[in-house]
Amino acid sequence: MSRATTVSTVVIFILALNLRPAVTSLGAALPDISVAGSLVAAVLVALPLWAIGLGGWATPWLCGRAGTHRTVTLSLIGLAGALLGRVLGGPIPLLVGTALACLSIAVLGTVLPLLAKGSAAYPLGLGLGSTAGALITPVAVLSSSWRVGLGLWAFVALLSHRVWRRTPGEFVAPRRASGPVRARALTLHFGLISTVTFLVMGWLPGILRDGGVSPTTAGACLAVSMAMGLPMMWLVPGWTRRWRNQTLLVVVLAAPNVIGVAGLLVAPAAAPWVWAAATGMGMGSLAFVLTTISLRSKEGSLSLSAVVQGVGYVVAGFGVLACGWLHTHTGGWRMPLLLVLAILLGQVLSGHLSVSRRATVIPFPYRFPLRPRRGIIPEVPLRPPREIPDVGA
Repeated sequence: MSRATTVSTVVIFILALNLRPAVTSLGAALPDISVAGSLVAAVLVALPLWAIGLGGWATPWLCGRAGTHRTVTLSLIGLAGALLGRVLGGPIPLLVGTALACLSIAVLGTVLPLLAKGSAAYPLGLGLGSTAGALITPVAVLSSSWRVGLGLWAFVALLSHRVWRRTPGEFVAPRRASGPVRARALTLHFGLISTVTFLVMGWLPGILRDGGVSPTTAGACLAVSMAMGLPMMWLVPGWTRRWRNQTLLVVVLAAPNVIGVAGLLVAPAAAPWVWAAATGMGMGSLAFVLTTISLRSKEGSLSLSAVVQGVGYVVAGFGVLACGWLHTHTGGWRMPLLLVLAILLGQVLSGHLSVSRRATVIPFPYRFPLRPRRGIIPEVPLRPPREIPDVGA
């Protein structure tokens, strides 16, 4: 492994650490946030998805204007400021700060698949950040307050910013990936996966606590769930490249979530550690779709990432809000968990369509310089979609 490759892998890992703590820390601390009523809590779980979706749409334009390197720099600065700002007041600063933090995460998360080029450092950093947010936040909340538990993650963004500033821009130049992209099905697949993932990160402690599990155990179960996702984040990118039967891989990755959600529905307090571990293993589906975005785009994968994540997160936001609404109006978790099982079925079906033998391919012709030429905005040629045979499955 060359020095440039080693440096890029480490930097990608450090950047990816910032993509989940803002959300998992919120889920871990949500029952203890005094300024969050039931409605605010439901919005807080769905808000990150909408903000990330909207931010993903804006990323290609921002990269075209400022360049990839400067765009990542701005997103890290914005993330640090928003994470600090959301703990300084009542529900309004909390909501606004969460939205701004997730807009910054959206920009960073849209660019990273392009920079990672299929490297396992990206999903591994994503998984480790999720685990850290879920594991460290409850400890900080118990020892101090929810404001400290949420605000401390701003320092991770500031540290990442210092690392990124010292990184030469040349090593992250875009590279084409081979294989067709099933953009519509992949977008729906990503949206349904994100719905389940954010529901676990946002509601798992509350589901367990309402089922009779102690607050300490419920918080620890969220940490276990995030930790169980780590080996999956490491293994799944390789499986995505090697497995010939991609539909089987989609089913295998969804199965643990089905087990975990069914357990939470039937007997949440009977085996909370098992249900938490199963939902964590199910997060391998996220690594699958992120690796697919990185490896299977016909052209520069930034535009594919923007479309899939932009639309997918908006879809997921409505799914999460629907589950929160069902919980508020039914007073329990039975109906929301039944909805999650239906979402998992849709996840399998959309995953099958995204790897089917023939699919409509939407071209993504944007190409963005790492540092833009002065006064020049890339022109975007328009080309109609066309049917082509699958050569990548």
